[in-house]
Amino acid sequence: MLAEVAQRVKLTAAIGKKGLSDQPLPGDSLHTFVTFASPPAYCYRRGSVVLNGNVVHATHGETRAEVLGAGDASQALQTFTLKQPPLTYTSAPSVTGTESSLVVRVGGVAWQEADSLAALGAGSRGFLTSQDDEGRTSVVFGDGEHGSRLPTGQENVQATYRSGIGAPGNVQPGQISLLATKPLGVKAVTNPLRASGGADRDGRDDIKRNAPLAVLALDRLVSTQDYADFARTFAGIGKASAARLTDGTRTLVHVTIAGAGDIPIDVTSDLYRNLTVALRQFGDPFLPVSVGVRELLALVVSAQVKLLSGYDWELAEPAIRARLLDAFGFGRRELGQDVLPSEVITAIQGVTGVDYVDLDVLRAIDQAAVVGALSAPASTPPAGPAPANPVPPAPGPSVARIEVLPARVVPGAVRPAQLAYLQPLIQDSLILNEVPA
Repeated sequence: MLAEVAQRVKLTAAIGKKGLSDQPLPGDSLHTFVTFASPPAYCYRRGSVVLNGNVVHATHGETRAEVLGAGDASQALQTFTLKQPPLTYTSAPSVTGTESSLVVRVGGVAWQEADSLAALGAGSRGFLTSQDDEGRTSVVFGDGEHGSRLPTGQENVQATYRSGIGAPGNVQPGQISLLATKPLGVKAVTNPLRASGGADRDGRDDIKRNAPLAVLALDRLVSTQDYADFARTFAGIGKASAARLTDGTRTLVHVTIAGAGDIPIDVTSDLYRNLTVALRQFGDPFLPVSVGVRELLALVVSAQVKLLSGYDWELAEPAIRARLLDAFGFGRRELGQDVLPSEVITAIQGVTGVDYVDLDVLRAIDQAAVVGALSAPASTPPAGPAPANPVPPAPGPSVARIEVLPARVVPGAVRPAQLAYLQPLIQDSLILNEVPA
């Protein structure tokens, strides 16, 4: 019905105008009137307005239902492994920022997932989950002292969960066109908006970096740095900084975030909303908190490199390029961290076989130019693995210290912190030339 109604919607005047009539006009055909709960901010041409019906909230993951096995009361810490990895976790306003999709039932009764068996009593119906390096999830039950053992039965342990997780879920508008199963009456499906906030699980370096942060605040946000540490350990967040600012009338804590691997984060996404709720829930209730997504600066580097005698440029150039992309990639740069010419020279000079470096260009282009460069069609097919996208010209000196600003107050608004790093997807953002012998 909603799809049929949406197809027959007819606006009798420009949206935003007052005095719209909801009564049929003489000689008018039967149609549905749409009345907005609050007036839109602008007036639109009727021909440009599209109303979407049958809109539902969707997240990544395919639902699975499987029998894990048979319970055996004689076994302690009985363990089962899910057959369809990886287990889907969705964003939630919790300490970790995630909510598992796993539901385990024993004899038709749901058991609850616990953080530790030590917190479970002898009769508690609880279980733990663990993951190996391949992303396989195991379900571990109690030993009778900490958590109840499974009752003996035939195929009495079942699991319902969703499989699929990570950055591949950040689909573009219109990319989804198929359903795994079609409910009665559904003819087609599409996503009118892009998805954002989906992130892969933390790598080894991320886990080592975040491990100390989780115990600093102890789920109580008191200092300004606590807000940054809490946001940094929130699932899907790769970098975070916090600053206490004032606009002349009030003092607030502004938290700047960047997604894991710099994934896109929309202000309408679950990740952004849940992080905002969690910061307010665990922070000072009388201190306003605002969250902003980082402002992107893309680095542009051009250098002349002289090699020592006997070294081949064809072998040295990829090593230099890899060193720069690592040293000035997303993982190594921080919010508000300036970029110095000496850093670039030091990184190149550290490659075996480099005699000296002549840095010709060190610049940064702002976020609007980056979006334009990434969306511009390539004039020629790329020669290497990286897609070709032209770098727009940047004014100012060719080689200078790049100032990367922290969160600050500008007239009428609070601006988030900036993040500067090399963009491998932009052609000509890293140019290396050999100085002939």
